[in-house]
Amino acid sequence: QIERLCARDNNTPELAKKILAAQASRETRLARADDVIDNSGPAAELEPKVAALHAQYLKLAQSGS
Repeated sequence: QIERLCARDNNTPELAKKILAAQASRETRLARADDVIDNSGPAAELEPKVAALHAQYLKLAQSGS
């Protein structure tokens, strides 16, 4: 995460650590999330997961109207 923050925003490692420290922990975010997509596998497995979740949300949106 620190490397990504530094590369993405041209931050120093010290600033990146402060940014991460100010955020909720991964455990807290996962506990509060309604849905989580695990993208630790091959990239080819990610698109079907996203499509399935998108379809689920489309159904929820249609049933709510």
